Amino acid sequence: MADKIENLPLDTRLLSDAIIELNISRRNVAIYPKNHPIVKQSLNRAFGFLQQLFELRADVTLAVAKDTLIIDSFCLDKQNPVYREFALCLSNINIAYVKFMRGLTKDELYSFQHFIFKNTQDGAIEKVQDSLNEYNMPHIRVEFIDFSAFDLIEGKTEQENKEVPLWEQYVSGLLEGRLQTEEASGFIHEIPPEKLAGLINRTSPSGIREKSYDSVVVSYVRRSSERSFSGKELKKLMDFINGLRPDLKQQFLSSVVNTVSEDLDSVEKSLRDMSADDVMNLLSIINEQMVAIPEALKNLLDKFSRINHENLEAFCSEEGLIEDDIFLSPEVTSLLGSGDFNSFVSASYQQEIQQFIKFDAKAADIKLTNKFEREMNEEYIEGDFNHIILELLAVDSPDIVTQEDREFLIAILRDQIEQFIETGQYKLALKTLRGMESSAARSISSESASNALQHCHSLQFISLLVSSFRVMGRKMRNDVVLLCEYYGEKIIPLLMDALIDEESQTVRRYIISLITHFGEKAIPETLKHLNDDRWFVKRNMLYILNECGSGKSLQKARTYCDHENPKVSLQALKCTLKTKDRYGVKSLRKQLKSESGDLVRRAITLSGIFRVSDVVPDLIQLLENKGINSKDFQDKIPIVKALGQIGDPRALDILRKILSSKTLLFKGSLEKLKEIISATLKNYPAEKAGGLIEKNAGPEVRHKEEETNAAIQGDN
Repeated sequence: MADKIENLPLDTRLLSDAIIELNISRRNVAIYPKNHPIVKQSLNRAFGFLQQLFELRADVTLAVAKDTLIIDSFCLDKQNPVYREFALCLSNINIAYVKFMRGLTKDELYSFQHFIFKNTQDGAIEKVQDSLNEYNMPHIRVEFIDFSAFDLIEGKTEQENKEVPLWEQYVSGLLEGRLQTEEASGFIHEIPPEKLAGLINRTSPSGIREKSYDSVVVSYVRRSSERSFSGKELKKLMDFINGLRPDLKQQFLSSVVNTVSEDLDSVEKSLRDMSADDVMNLLSIINEQMVAIPEALKNLLDKFSRINHENLEAFCSEEGLIEDDIFLSPEVTSLLGSGDFNSFVSASYQQEIQQFIKFDAKAADIKLTNKFEREMNEEYIEGDFNHIILELLAVDSPDIVTQEDREFLIAILRDQIEQFIETGQYKLALKTLRGMESSAARSISSESASNALQHCHSLQFISLLVSSFRVMGRKMRNDVVLLCEYYGEKIIPLLMDALIDEESQTVRRYIISLITHFGEKAIPETLKHLNDDRWFVKRNMLYILNECGSGKSLQKARTYCDHENPKVSLQALKCTLKTKDRYGVKSLRKQLKSESGDLVRRAITLSGIFRVSDVVPDLIQLLENKGINSKDFQDKIPIVKALGQIGDPRALDILRKILSSKTLLFKGSLEKLKEIISATLKNYPAEKAGGLIEKNAGPEVRHKEEETNAAIQGDN
C-alpha cells in the first residue's frame, strides 16, 4: 500500500499553487525581515501546499533547464511567467535541481529562500555551492551544474563561456542522433541564429547523420507545445541558413523546405507577417541554392514573387490587396469603397470613430488617471479589503456569515491590525479596533472579538504600537494622537519609557508632545519618574510638568531649582515661576547675582518672560553698572528688553539717564541701546513714560502723531 502512495501522480493544481507560493515567499524573504507578517504568511502558504504534496509522495523534485521547470520528466508550461521567473532564479545560481523531502520544516524552507536571495544578491556564482554548507536544510537537497568540465573560450564573457558548452552539447547530441527533437527543442530554440550556425560550421559534414538536418530545423522552429511557427521564426531560420558554410547551406535549406511544407497554412501566415524585403530574400536563397521544393509550396511562393518593387506602398495578389506588407482580403477591399462603407458601418459608429480621431490625450483630465493609480496602490487595496471584512462582520444574519466565518474574519483583522501598525497605517488600525469593539458588542461573535480586543490592549501589543510611533509616527501625527486618545492613560507609561530610552532629540520632542496632549492625566506618571537619578530624565519630566501641571504638582519642582545641572535647574525654575512661587523668585534673584555669565543671562530672560516685578531692583542694578567697553553696552540690551516686558515704572529713571548720556568711544553701541529703550517705552504706563516717548520718538513717529492730531482737530 505504501508503494502505491509513493507512486501517485502529483495534482497539477496543487503543484502549481506550491510553485507560485514558493516564488512569492522567495520575493518576500528578499524584502522583509524573517518575523515580518508578510513573510510568515507566504511561508505558511508555501509550506502548506508542500505538505499536501508530501501526502502523495515522499519527495518532490524540481529540475531546472534554464527558464523551464521539469518534474517527473515533464516540462511545466513555459508560458507561465511564475514558472519562468522561479526557474530563472534557480538557473542564475547554477542550480540543476531541488528536492523537497517529507519532514521539511518552516525554518528549512526559510533557510532555502534566504540562501537563494543571498547568492542572487552577492553574484558570486563560484561560491554558491560552498555557501550552501552554511544552512541547515536536511530535508532539502540542492544539486548544481558542474561547469568545470568545460574550457573557456578566449574573447568571450564568463556567462557566454558557460552557455556555449551547453549549446554545443545539445547541438552535437542532435547531429549525432543521441537526442530527440522533443528533448532539445526548448533549449535549442533559445540559441541566436549566428551562434547556432557557428556551432554547426565547426562540425565536419561526415559527422552529421542524414536525419540530423531535419532534427535541428524542427527543434529550432518548433517548441514541443506548439503546432505551428511564426514569421519571426521563419526569419530566424533564414538568418541561420545565411550563416552556414556553403557546403552545409543546401542540406539545411532542403530540410527547412521539407519541414515548412508540412503546414502550408502556417507558411502563408508567416509570409504575411514578414516584410517584403524578407520575403524576397527567402526566394533568392531558394533560387541560389537550387533546392527542389514541393509543388504546393512552389505555388504559394509564386504569389509572393510577383511583388512590384517600384511601388511597394500597395499592390495586388491573386487573393487581394497588399498594403504595407499586410494582406487585405477582397471583402475588406470592397468595404473601403465609398459606396459600400455606409452599409457596413453605421452613422453612430462613424461618429464614435471621429471622436477617437479628434481626441487629444494631452488635453484630457488626469483626475481619472490619478484615481485609477490610487486605487491600484497596495495600501488602498488593503484598506478596501479591511473595509469589506468589517462590513461582513456587521451582518447579523448567520445565514450569510456563519459563526465559523466570523472567527476566520476576526483572525484576519487581528493579523491586519499588526500589519497596519508596522507600516504606519494608523487610521486603518483605529478603524479596525473600533470595528472589533462593535463586533464584541454583538452576541453572535462576542467571544472571538473580545479575545482579539484583549490581545490588542495587551502590554506587548501597545509596546509594538509605541515602537511604531517612534519610527513613523511623526509623519502622521493626527492619526497617532487619535490612537493615543483611544488607548487613554494606559499608553502613557509606555510613552514615558520610550522617551527615556530615545536618543534622537527630534523623536524625544515628538514623544513629549504626545504625552503633554494628555494634560493633567500625564502628571502621576511624570512625578513617578521625577525622582530618577539621571539628569536628562529629570529635565524631561520637569518640562512635561511645566506644560501640564498646576498648583501642588508644580511645587514638586522646588527641590531642583538649585540642581547642579543647569538644564535641570532651568526647567525647575520655569515651573516655580509659572505659579509665582516665592521660592522661584528667590532662586531667580540668586542667579542674577551669580558670577556665571550664562546663569545671569538666563535669569534676565526668565525675568522678562514671566514678568517678575520683584527682580526689577536687581535688573536696575545690573543696568547701572558702568560700561567700559562695547560688550558692556551690548550686555545691557537683554536687561532693557526684560524691563520692557515687565513694564515697571521704577525702571524709567535709569532709562532717562541712559537716553541723555553721551560717549565718544562707544557711540555706536550706545545708540543701539537707546534705540532698544525707545522701542520698549510703549510697554510702560503712559502717564509715567509719556514725556520720554515724545522726546525719543523718531521723525517718522512724530510726523504720524502730528497728522493724527490734525485729523482729530479737523473732525472737531
